[in-house]
Amino acid sequence: MKRAILIILISIFPIYVFSQERKLNFYPNIAVDLGGAIPFPLSDIPDGSGGTPKPYPSLGIGSEYNLNEKWQLAFEINYHLIAFSATANVVSQPFYYNDGSALYFTGHTETDIELRMVEFPLIAFYKLKEGRRFLFGAYYSRILEGRFETKGINGIYSPDKNITDNATLPGPEYTIEYNFNKYIDKYDYGVLIGYRYDINHRLYLWARLNVGFKSIFEGDFYNIDYDMYQVRINLGISYKLFD
Repeated sequence: MKRAILIILISIFPIYVFSQERKLNFYPNIAVDLGGAIPFPLSDIPDGSGGTPKPYPSLGIGSEYNLNEKWQLAFEINYHLIAFSATANVVSQPFYYNDGSALYFTGHTETDIELRMVEFPLIAFYKLKEGRRFLFGAYYSRILEGRFETKGINGIYSPDKNITDNATLPGPEYTIEYNFNKYIDKYDYGVLIGYRYDINHRLYLWARLNVGFKSIFEGDFYNIDYDMYQVRINLGISYKLFD
């Protein structure tokens, strides 16, 4: 958190100077993040799964440039904490070891995911009518810290898939804990779309949907059969400091 705030503060002065020289608009952001990571392909999501995003505030700064009456471009630097919990009943969920062997688990799972990141979005705004704009763009983010922890409850695990395929639940294992924290990658990128409503010429309300194009895991991570991609919603407010 301290490192992210320091990055944002260091970035304020050059953006401010550039904004003054180029006649750009400069604004701070405050928002609430809702989201997490989902398996891909979606067919890998077990039946009866559920998830709960945990809302956290995000902070950032941005500068926008008016191309013409209809179009604007903006660049931002934002700090995010994305947190999500999920539950699922799985059958023979594999977890692979470095030597190629596998351990299978059948039972109930509870997973907590958390990502702390600094995000750099480039956004285009298109004016629909007075005070309303459609927005879209792309982002790159540096993941400062990641957590992916899972508990298997009331199930059975075995290196023999035939055993877990035919397991009778609830199983004898009350709790099995495992995590993949060290396999979370250091960066992510994707696209965003959204909508902005201008309350007045300085105060903006907006909503954005961010979809990651890269798995949150490192490229050589094969411990589970699917990739996990960021999907999140940001609800926020911006205030233009000067014109």
